Amino acid sequence: QSMDRRADLQLRLQRTVEGLSVVAISYYAVSLAGYLLYPLTGVLEVSKGMITAVVTLPVVGVVWWLIRRVHKRMH
Repeated sequence: QSMDRRADLQLRLQRTVEGLSVVAISYYAVSLAGYLLYPLTGVLEVSKGMITAVVTLPVVGVVWWLIRRVHKRMH
């Protein structure tokens, strides 16, 4: 029973770290996407904040999917 508990705790810790990784990688990816797309603010007549808001959800989704994909390939 002690080993089962340790395995459960280790799995929970691993999932927590994966979740934090998604947040950290997404934060930087959104920043990079923003820098790439900010020159379009004049052409599209939208604010930098609007561009950031539009790219955030797709970036988080892609990062989450990629991390899950890597995790599945490892196991």
